[in-house]
Amino acid sequence: MDRTRISRCRNHPPLLRRKDETPSEGPVLVLVDNEIEVTVQRLKSRGAEIIAEPRPAPWQPGRTIAEFRDSEGNCMMITSR
Repeated sequence: MDRTRISRCRNHPPLLRRKDETPSEGPVLVLVDNEIEVTVQRLKSRGAEIIAEPRPAPWQPGRTIAEFRDSEGNCMMITSR
């Protein structure tokens, strides 16, 4: 995959931009929210596509995750602290 580098502040890794506008397969942004169930219900009420309902994170016991698609079709993740 050919990527274009976007410069950022010094001492931070560069951001990468996709070459085309195809929606992402994996999460492009992870949001932290301790009321995931409430947020997922709010997203549903506004017509968002929920990819994965709230569930325990397999990599960290005690953490909850959910996934949805943004208005551009990209996968977004919500996780608890």
